[in-house]
Amino acid sequence: MSDNSVERRLRVFFGIVILCVAVILARLWYLQIVKGDEYARLADGNRMRQLRVLPPRGNILDRNGVTLVRSKSSFTVALVPGGLPKDSAETFSLLCEILGISQEELAEAVEKGRGYPYEPVRIMRGVDAATVIAIEENRNRLPGVFIEEEPVREYLFGELASHLIGYLGSITAEELRELDGSYRGSDLVGKTGIERVYEQELRGQVGTITVEVNALSRPIQTVSYLEPIPGHNIVLTIDHRLQAVAEQAFEEHILTLTEDPGTQAGGVVVLNPKTGEILAMASVPGFSPELLLDTSTRNQYYNELIKNPRRPLFNRITQALYGPGSTFKPVTALAILEEGVYRADQVFNATGVSEYGVRDWVITNRLAPLGNITLKEAMGISSNHYFADLGTKVGIDRLSEWMRAFGMGEPTGLNLYPAERAGLVPDREWKKAAFAGRPVWDQNWYPSDTEQISIGQGFHQMTILQIAQIYAAIANRGPIYVPQVVREIRSPEGHVVQSFEPQLARVVEASKSSWNAVIEGLRAAVEHPRGTARNAFAGFPTSVAAKTGTWEVSGSTSNGVFAAFAPVEDPEIVVVVVVERGIGGASGAAPIARRVMDAYFSLNDEPIEP
Repeated sequence: MSDNSVERRLRVFFGIVILCVAVILARLWYLQIVKGDEYARLADGNRMRQLRVLPPRGNILDRNGVTLVRSKSSFTVALVPGGLPKDSAETFSLLCEILGISQEELAEAVEKGRGYPYEPVRIMRGVDAATVIAIEENRNRLPGVFIEEEPVREYLFGELASHLIGYLGSITAEELRELDGSYRGSDLVGKTGIERVYEQELRGQVGTITVEVNALSRPIQTVSYLEPIPGHNIVLTIDHRLQAVAEQAFEEHILTLTEDPGTQAGGVVVLNPKTGEILAMASVPGFSPELLLDTSTRNQYYNELIKNPRRPLFNRITQALYGPGSTFKPVTALAILEEGVYRADQVFNATGVSEYGVRDWVITNRLAPLGNITLKEAMGISSNHYFADLGTKVGIDRLSEWMRAFGMGEPTGLNLYPAERAGLVPDREWKKAAFAGRPVWDQNWYPSDTEQISIGQGFHQMTILQIAQIYAAIANRGPIYVPQVVREIRSPEGHVVQSFEPQLARVVEASKSSWNAVIEGLRAAVEHPRGTARNAFAGFPTSVAAKTGTWEVSGSTSNGVFAAFAPVEDPEIVVVVVVERGIGGASGAAPIARRVMDAYFSLNDEPIEP
């Protein structure tokens, strides 16, 4: 082989080597210079995680600043889906064993983190020290699983005002779409009550923490931290002491009833007629918001609540519709006076049976008829005959207008969830529509229908809060204010962000003399020798205007209804009580109201601020 041939081959070889080196250098230049930032980000993505830091949820306080609900630090078991091994069956099995949950429950929780593979999914909140230790002892067998500290809700008074305060629950897909982008599938949100209505104010602003993670996706060091901003505090209008008295009085009184004692349900509402502020709102029975929050008890407890025949989750103050019974008679009385049907001092001969068959209670109990009575006596003794006959003379067309004037048939405007029901104002058109498909004679409106409406036993339905609004109008002699359950929203530092002033809803127009006559009739229910509320308020030192009521649910079942306000001269509170299957207002509901008024006027307990 010639030297020239060898030289040519060496040149080709070195040319190839130089070309390869040039290609490698060019590739390195491309990767490090051109694509360097991108690959650095990808590398960081494998070892860096940006995690959300949930803020402490705002507190809920009563009108005097007593904390009812707050947030406390707690341990949560979290899981990063992107940190799980390809075959995660062993990890899931061990985690379920430690937490005491099923594979289905774990899979459901993990599913909520879909779309955010490197953000923690909260599997179980509020775990105890033993669980934390078990997780840490099995770190190597639980890749992607770690313990984080986060704020959880603490309800300091248990079931107190549970329907008003509400509870938290796992966010739904629909809620996730509706709320802002800071929410994730494993978050908790307000489901009912104040917790729901003021979700945005209570939640605060989510912070972020960037951490470096190891091969098991566990944080090993913090790179940056943006602090979360705590939620605002909500100051309610209720006094927690008065609320406690209302709930306790109800629960204790139903134990004294003769028929199925202790099984009754119902509600108590107390409001300031001059402002619309609700001082107590007790729907009985209540529930424990904390048990609905605890992962270990939530499902079982919720199922128990759903199956409970007393329906503890149902807010009877705003959602249950009741017939008012004789507590409706003041509306009929005002219509009688204002429509010129009868004067307040005009004598009516109550023989005991109305033109269309309505009977006075004295006839039902085989006692002598009431005889000659005026409006004051008819109201105090609760004569069905008086109001049935004279209410029919007013007529359903005008009587239904008076009902609407008091706000019946539409929501009161209370800002709470679930939303309040509107109730029902019956009239001729309503009956035609309601009985459509039946014979024409069933669709017609008859004087006997008006008689039943006039004494509170007809088709009309209303919430406990609507009954309270009627009595607030009477106490104020016309004005009705929108009911309120929130006084202020405060920042975490205590500054007032928003205050809620009284808001006039409507004014029931009537003469001063008519208002006075109706109020004197209500006062007679307490002060007349045969007054239906006399026994319940015997010895009470403050003047009270009241009305008992019995609403016949069926042939043998009646609800007890009671409504009152005090003092008569300058009313401070309205109290309404409804006891389902409470037999009658005088014995079934009035004693509960007496205890509430005792507490308010500080006869038995420490003073309660008005």
